[in-house]
Amino acid sequence: MPAYRAIGDLMAERDMQKITRCFCEVWPAMFLQTLPLAALFALPLWLATGWSWQAMGAYLLLLGAHVLFVQSLVLANVGERRGLWAVAWGAYALALAVVPTVWILPPLVAAATQIAAMGRQLSHVRVFERLDHRNFAADALRGLLLGSVLWADKFVLFLATDGTFQVIVVFMAMLPAVLAYNFYFVNMAPHVDRAVSGLHRAIEKETLPVLASRSTLLSYVVDRSVLRTGAVGMVLTLAAALLLGGLQPHHVLLAVTVAVASWTFMMLTLLSYELDYIGEKITAQALGAVHLVVSILAFAVFSTNGAYALLLLADLVLVAGAWALYKRHWAQPEYTLFWRHATSW
Repeated sequence: MPAYRAIGDLMAERDMQKITRCFCEVWPAMFLQTLPLAALFALPLWLATGWSWQAMGAYLLLLGAHVLFVQSLVLANVGERRGLWAVAWGAYALALAVVPTVWILPPLVAAATQIAAMGRQLSHVRVFERLDHRNFAADALRGLLLGSVLWADKFVLFLATDGTFQVIVVFMAMLPAVLAYNFYFVNMAPHVDRAVSGLHRAIEKETLPVLASRSTLLSYVVDRSVLRTGAVGMVLTLAAALLLGGLQPHHVLLAVTVAVASWTFMMLTLLSYELDYIGEKITAQALGAVHLVVSILAFAVFSTNGAYALLLLADLVLVAGAWALYKRHWAQPEYTLFWRHATSW
């Protein structure tokens, strides 16, 4: 999130040279500012597992390497360079498959593919521009809460079970949700962005009837994107449940529960993203915070199956609430995106 704030003013122009230069100027300081967040994850892990200092040091080093890798992917995402993005994850998978015991290698090799693509703009890292600490903290918290909906349960599950859970079942069961979420950003999000740009042009230049038509079109495009992503996720979830039922018949209940719960996580994350997109940032963060609290309580009280069943029920309620809020704010996008800000001046 802090990286996107740093380059936010340049993203509309799509000048990747300027964007890359700006990113390189803030990246070293941003990376260092992010590292203390590792303690946020290391402390509960240490308390729950009692790992040695050597193990915790390795864990912190691995977290730092993944921070570097994830931040390096920002430019590929902004530039919609899907091939470069795939090269990064391909390199990660290859390193993991070839030398799995060299645990630090996958994120470093993957990050290297992105760093190499930055070319001469890398010289601007010497600028070492520091991001405002207050903005950085707000963006980091925002990213943590939005991201926790899809990922917090895995971390809490690891803490609750000391790592002794059915790893293959859990991660294969949540894979449909991840694929559906990426389906949205690859296939649906560009249509939404174009419709939003069309509405902005209509606000600036067109008559009110044309503006109303653009607003209706935008609402339709966003609705279609959300519903189509949900449908894709449902189909993939069904396929994964059937596959895991055949491969892991003794854990079919766990597989189905995790798969369906993960679909609700994906839908809540997507609706939270749409609320955040239209300016309802506090609402989106509140939904993530509620999910995070329920996740902690669920795994503290129930077994794995029971915890995911509780999360499934809780997130169905959250998805229903998020859908109602989403429909209210996207029903008149020209007001939510522009007019309410203009009248507040």
